[in-house]
Amino acid sequence: MNLRKLFFVVILGFGCFCSSQLFAQSVESAPSSTPQQKIWPDKIKVGGEFRLRLESQINYDLDNGIPDNDTFLLVRTRVYLDLNPAPWVQLFAMFQDSETIDQESALVKTPDQRSLYQGFVEFRNVEEEAIRVRAKLGRQELNYGEQRLIGSFDFGNLARSFDGAVLGFSNEDFFLDLFGTRLNTSGLEQQFAGAYGRLKKVIQGEIEPYVLYLHNDPAMPGELHLVTIGTRINGKFYKNFDYGFEGAYQTGTLAEDAVSAFATHARFGYTWNVFSQPRLGVEYNFASGDGHPEEGTVTTFNNLFPTNHDKYGFIDFFSWQNMHDLRGTVSFTPISWLKGSVDYHAFFLPEPADGSFQANGTQFRAGSPTASHFAGQELDLFVKFAPIKYFDSFIGYSIFFPGQFFADTGSSDLAQYFYAQVQAKY
Repeated sequence: MNLRKLFFVVILGFGCFCSSQLFAQSVESAPSSTPQQKIWPDKIKVGGEFRLRLESQINYDLDNGIPDNDTFLLVRTRVYLDLNPAPWVQLFAMFQDSETIDQESALVKTPDQRSLYQGFVEFRNVEEEAIRVRAKLGRQELNYGEQRLIGSFDFGNLARSFDGAVLGFSNEDFFLDLFGTRLNTSGLEQQFAGAYGRLKKVIQGEIEPYVLYLHNDPAMPGELHLVTIGTRINGKFYKNFDYGFEGAYQTGTLAEDAVSAFATHARFGYTWNVFSQPRLGVEYNFASGDGHPEEGTVTTFNNLFPTNHDKYGFIDFFSWQNMHDLRGTVSFTPISWLKGSVDYHAFFLPEPADGSFQANGTQFRAGSPTASHFAGQELDLFVKFAPIKYFDSFIGYSIFFPGQFFADTGSSDLAQYFYAQVQAKY
């Protein structure tokens, strides 16, 4: 391990944390005798984050005969400046430094990156108005719903932000965001726009309809015009029951082919009012695949820009594309700052010829029309600690047992994933 590099990033993060605390203390203790000194606490905020995660990936190619085991560190440091010179305007800038230490044999490499992660200006009317309006311009995160289609993927060391504009309308009963953005991925510019809304206090929960448009995708072999129409429903009833549903349909064109694909998610859970508040949940996820690409219609669902890590197995072998996922989960909260969960997944492929797709949307294993539908099983163990306001940590372990699909298409040895993370925000 490159100890000098590790020492540098740890000192950098610690220095940012200490300097921000000293700054905050000096602001709180400064005399308030002049108008200039009074504006500091309310108008200017400085902060950030220092995060360190150890990951161990074991046999991610599902082949014991090829050495690909890798243990490495992911380090992320963020520093932001938040200016609020008036109630109707905000200026925000966040710099992010992402470092990978001692990554050698991992199948998916995580690059180092130093960039302006966010930089935007937001204008808004005063909250006393019947409908609050805001306009946000610049580089920013987009997070909607459970982030199954649009999210910043904060678990990733690089995360994801978008360049563009958001126009929002809201009150106590609804919100509506209209956005237009672009991303640069693999040298290809993508345009991503849409409308995302939420109706609150209906059917004992919330309804979130949306319409999304994507032009171009570096993973696609031709020009893409893709429209996604969907709805998410989320809520509780009888206090202890919770439920969720999301359905989306996609249409458009890819090169000369038409697009017709869909995906669904359904969740149901019950929480007991006893010690540790155990919750038992069941979940089903489906996304269409394409078993006959020669017929001129693309039926593989496009997962767009999701936060997938906590949804279809923590080992990240699957995304919302060509999949059936049956999930059972048990979670517990013995004390407010300690949470744990055990998840089980059973994966099947609707179209074995389409292959399987990992969390970032790229193909994990090429398919075969004669292969089995059964793709495998996964067990995830996860514990999170958050004993104080500005600090949290977690530890997790996952093991994947490949199904007959992988045996029919290549190697099929089990894979394992261990990770432990600490994070301080300041």
